[in-house]
Amino acid sequence: MSSLGMVMRFKPKASADGVRRLESGGFRVASSKDFRSAPAVPNDFEGADVQYFERFGIAIVRRDGDRLKSMLESAMQAKVISSVRPERSYRALGIPVSKRQYLQGGAAGAILTTPDRDYLLGYRDGVNELIDRLLKRGGSEVTALAAAFDETSSTWGLQATRVLESGLSGAGIKVAVLDTGFDETHQDFVGRSVTKKLFATRSSEEDVHGHGTHCIGTACGPLRPTAGPRYGIAYEAEIYAGKVLGDDGRGTDRSIIAGMEWALDEGCQVISMSLGAVTQIGDSPSDDYEQIGQVCLDAGTLVVAAAGNESARPQYIAPVGSPANASTILAVGAIDRALNPGAFSCGGLNPGQEVDITAPGVDILSSLPNGSYDRWNGTSMATPHVAGVAALIAQSDSKFRGWALWARLIQITKPLSLPSRDVGRGLLQAKGGGEV
Repeated sequence: MSSLGMVMRFKPKASADGVRRLESGGFRVASSKDFRSAPAVPNDFEGADVQYFERFGIAIVRRDGDRLKSMLESAMQAKVISSVRPERSYRALGIPVSKRQYLQGGAAGAILTTPDRDYLLGYRDGVNELIDRLLKRGGSEVTALAAAFDETSSTWGLQATRVLESGLSGAGIKVAVLDTGFDETHQDFVGRSVTKKLFATRSSEEDVHGHGTHCIGTACGPLRPTAGPRYGIAYEAEIYAGKVLGDDGRGTDRSIIAGMEWALDEGCQVISMSLGAVTQIGDSPSDDYEQIGQVCLDAGTLVVAAAGNESARPQYIAPVGSPANASTILAVGAIDRALNPGAFSCGGLNPGQEVDITAPGVDILSSLPNGSYDRWNGTSMATPHVAGVAALIAQSDSKFRGWALWARLIQITKPLSLPSRDVGRGLLQAKGGGEV
């Protein structure tokens, strides 16, 4: 991955002045427009020092030093720039169920290590508490809970979210999944409308990681897969696969913001991002993603993002990660088959940085590269459930765009008897209120 740069956000209507100042300071600026028709954004911006995202009023400077410091001081005095911060890295937020290690000190995609004793004790206590609660309800309810999700014909996630009842397919809706790429040669996607673009630095064009293909499978998989139960939601939606995370499952602000602008330019009604960066108690949301999310919503595009996997419930709950903690991006938490928060799922601990909605994210079956399938865990797996259902609702009525689509998703959630800190307004539903 290339060295990280500085993210510069211009004040409203001051972007042109900011770019001129960069250029007069000796920086070579490349606009994202320069690469609009290219299949990939060059790793080095074709030698440019700055990549400028006009729609968002943001520039990323790859080389700083004295030149940048001098320019920033002048621009701040002239009130051209709102903020400057170091560029961050982000990770995919899902792992295969078969990997039985636990994540320590970061999001999924980080180094996997053996769990410590306290983690295991906390996890055991949480499982025991759940079992005790279920047993108190009576053995018949425990049996009913296990039998409620028979995956012979469809995954438990599709059943829990009432996808099978909606009667909609996502036809005419463009869904962008910004992730590790997509294997469009998978037998379940033959003949589908797929548009791909590479944004990750020093990465292959294909999905060698698997995370992106899994997420796209949930959001936009087929009505009748070649093998196994139905696992996909918006089976006639147009797929836009932006590879913003590299072969190692990691990306940067540059690749992610570039992917979001591309999806907006392509007219996608839904952008799904199963990725994130760790936040701490007391952290504020990124003003950059607040602004980007607002631009998308104003253009009729809903952005959904994974809340994060840093918790070790019930012992420890971590705050919602970035960029999901932005108020203009719909933050998605994960639940398991018992409709309880996934042990890893982050919570709304920082003021104004909430989990907005929750969806199935434990033991989720979906597609993988090379024609295979597997079960994965993560808020990454919950997020494409929301993206797929959002596509169905967007298809149902053209008024459901941007903020209106957000509001409709929240309106038809199923309330859960759990803290809103953990599940937001409730469980995602594809059908509700007798209208969809």
